[in-house]
Amino acid sequence: MGNVNVYSFLKFAKAEYLHKMRNEGSLHLKSLRYYAELEDTEKGDPFEGVDRIWQPKHIGELTIRTNTSLGNFTATPLRDLAGPVRFRWNRVMDCNVYCLFAITGPVDGELAEVRLRDMGDSAVLILNPSEFRNRIYSAAYKAGLNCQGGAVEYYSGEDYSGTVGPFRKRSRFAYQQEYRFVVWPGSGSPRELTLGSMKDITSEVLPASEVNQCLDFSTKSFQEAGLGAA
Repeated sequence: MGNVNVYSFLKFAKAEYLHKMRNEGSLHLKSLRYYAELEDTEKGDPFEGVDRIWQPKHIGELTIRTNTSLGNFTATPLRDLAGPVRFRWNRVMDCNVYCLFAITGPVDGELAEVRLRDMGDSAVLILNPSEFRNRIYSAAYKAGLNCQGGAVEYYSGEDYSGTVGPFRKRSRFAYQQEYRFVVWPGSGSPRELTLGSMKDITSEVLPASEVNQCLDFSTKSFQEAGLGAA
């Protein structure tokens, strides 16, 4: 899990959900299983909820032993496997997550890629990420839940073998600059958290297509705000 300075969050979603988020602090948290099974090239990821991953080139031999009449199965990974071996726990798959785009420093080019519009037709800027964290942690605690937030780390889908968990994703998703809050025990189905009105720490709801024109996080703006260039 990456520890980074976050200056602002952006939430992309349908306008109706973002208005409800601002007015009531209503957050809709889907499970990792939902994203793993979702047939959507940008929102869905079959590697969500994976605990560990092993690339074929990092496995000497793979043997599956059973206590049934099926017997044992042995494979030579580089010859027999079409892709990496993935291991999942149901308790991780059932965790609920709330995903955001994190602004962690100056951006002199395009702030958000066009592909992010697939997340929704609108966006809201969270102006005080520290206060937002406090509110979501408090709401989770009141609901008897654990909550952990962190920046997603991105790994090579062709080369990486090791621990994955809820805070790592393949590098093809790096453009999402994701920061997520993970809540458990998971429900396996969508979960709602209510934080109360967030009008004091959020922008108005913006059309997703206008985000790059409306928001300025350039190096010049950072310097003028006394934040430096890094």
